Amino acid sequence: MTDDDALTADRLPVEVFLEGFPPGIRDTGLRLRELIWIAVPDAVEGVRSGWNWIGYGLPDRRAKRTFAWIGPERKHIHLGLQNGVLLADPDHLLHGAEERLKQFRYFTFAPEIDLDEAILIDVLRRSADVATLPAAARRALAQE
Repeated sequence: MTDDDALTADRLPVEVFLEGFPPGIRDTGLRLRELIWIAVPDAVEGVRSGWNWIGYGLPDRRAKRTFAWIGPERKHIHLGLQNGVLLADPDHLLHGAEERLKQFRYFTFAPEIDLDEAILIDVLRRSADVATLPAAARRALAQE
């Protein structure tokens, strides 16, 4: 299955998917979704039930390049960044480095957003920019 197939494999509407979570998590998920559309209006959205998250990608000639995901859980919700390790994070707001994740970085909200939304929009835009770079450029960034 390609990334393109994976993002569109489940046709479950996002609103229906989020209904299975507590109201605070659902509402935060819907707000994160709005912020993603503000940051990257041409994003492609799809529920990925196998991962229990909502994936966001950008169209490319061959596939959709995943740049972000929303991962709701019962007590908190994550906003994940596919190539987050390549994003500048001078204030150490992103989680994942402490877990030694090699690619992802993420924010966790329990349940409401407790960070300036302008920061989230900026990070989402940068994540989308990185996702559309050629693989060689992403590898070069990783080596810096």
